[in-house]
Amino acid sequence: MDKLDLKKRIKQKSDLDVLVSEIIDHPLMISELIDIINSDTGSVKFSCTKVIRMVSEKEPEIVYRYFNEIDDLLESENSFVKWDAITILSNLTSVDTGKKFDAIFERFFSLINDPRMITAANVVGNAWKVVKAKPYLEKEITGRLLSVPGNIYLHQGKPSPECNCVLCGHLIDCFSRYFAISASKTEILEFVKGQLKSTRSQVVKKSEKFLAAFS
Repeated sequence: MDKLDLKKRIKQKSDLDVLVSEIIDHPLMISELIDIINSDTGSVKFSCTKVIRMVSEKEPEIVYRYFNEIDDLLESENSFVKWDAITILSNLTSVDTGKKFDAIFERFFSLINDPRMITAANVVGNAWKVVKAKPYLEKEITGRLLSVPGNIYLHQGKPSPECNCVLCGHLIDCFSRYFAISASKTEILEFVKGQLKSTRSQVVKKSEKFLAAFS
């Protein structure tokens, strides 16, 4: 299938699950999807990043050969493209025999400091995958995650304590995924105990559940 046919098919909102299966059988189609992402000025590119993300969840080794191209998408001015790139790269750590992720570690996790809460939330929400794939990075990753309470996130251009609270809830979810193998249990428990005073009831409930399970 050439790029034009592929683009037309995606525009017609064909069954993406079927397309994912076809790409798994014909991995070179990923290159065509990346070309569309980089050249399309409309909304088709969003479906393309979604398809690549779906493939990376099922068969990450197929997408791994395009690691550098996906890494470039972290610089995209479009937030939706960037968010999918974050998830895809996290998925690829499970097959990262070349330690390519290690080389972009700083740039990837610096996005925790992005003033857009959703960008930071995508990093936080996927960080456990990196820890599971690369446990030797756990302590450094946990340190980055624990910096979140001191960060400032914006809503409609203004600092939003509420956004910070939401992210702290995501942190608890992330820590629950790898607490058993963490070398920073004391620091994580201290953070979670502090969230018992959160202004968000959902975060308080997550804290209580976490502490009941792990303390």
